[in-house]
Formats: sequence, C-alpha cells, structure tokens
Amino acid sequence: MKYQLRFCGEGGQGVITAGEILAKAAIKEGRNAFKASTYTSQVRGGPTKVDIIIDENEIFFPYAVEGEVSFMLSTADKGYKSFKDGVAKGGIIVIEPNLVHPSKSDYEDWKIYEIPIISIAKDEVGNVATQSVVALAIAAYMSKCIDIQALKQTMLDMVPAKTKDANAKAFDLGIEYAQKAIS
Repeated sequence: MKYQLRFCGEGGQGVITAGEILAKAAIKEGRNAFKASTYTSQVRGGPTKVDIIIDENEIFFPYAVEGEVSFMLSTADKGYKSFKDGVAKGGIIVIEPNLVHPSKSDYEDWKIYEIPIISIAKDEVGNVATQSVVALAIAAYMSKCIDIQALKQTMLDMVPAKTKDANAKAFDLGIEYAQKAIS
C-alpha cells in the first residue's frame, strides 16, 4: 500500500526531522520510503513541509501528489495555509489548535483533529524540543502507515542518548493523545 503524508510547520519546529525518522523506519521494515523537504529561505520562522512517501513498490517521484495526501500534520498556521490544499478531500489533518486556525469550510473538506502538540511537549514532557516526536507518534498512529513499536525504536536509535527518556515519553504521549482524538 502507498502512503503519502505531509508534516508542515515553521522552520525550527522539527517537522523535517520527524519525516526523516518516519522514512528511515519504513526502510528498516523493508519498504521503499522517501522524504522530500521544502522550506523557505527564512530557515527559522518560514513555512516548512516534508512529504513522506512509503510504498511497497519502487518510488519514482519523491513528493506527494498534490490532492492525494491522505494525512497532514501542521504545527503552524503559515505551513497549514501554504500546504493544506495538497490533502485529498476527506483526508486527515491534525493541527496544533493554539497556532493553526482552519476556516469553517476546512472542517467540511477534511477530518481535522485538534491536538495541542506543543503544549504536550512543553508541559507534559518538560521539553518543547520533543514536539516533533509527539507529532511523529500521532502521525504514525492515525495514518496506520507503520508499525508503532518499530518506529519508536528507530526514533530512539536516532536521538541523542541524553534525550532518550524525554523522547520516549513524548512518543507515548503522542500515541495516547491520538487514541483519545479518534475515539
């Protein structure tokens, strides 16, 4: 099965790192995966996105096909507004409700879930830098694109040793909040 996911936000929020972890975990599972990033010249503060393609078959084009993205997660309004139209009608969009503000018609076009990703990282994990791991876990759970435990292990293998405990907690909280959101 082919998955086309998109993470977007602003430079410095870690969406590109989350995409790298997801693609690497899919490759470890024996599937083909590609991560393609787009960001403005304003590295910090400008809109960023990363498309992650996961497929059993060979991947010939590294970006998600606009209008066919099945899952998007956004932690910034700039990124949301810049890249939401690539999501298929009826697709899933997860937003950081404190920073992303969909229109009423957006709620009609997509399944939008509000999960306070940054607050979870800052207030519950105690490290705002773990927001990309919270987002990664939410994306994996809601899109069902990868084995959750394999992804968690890949993430733990990639983060610095001194941050493993915080990132493990962030991952588990992401799963917990995703479960609550869709129940």
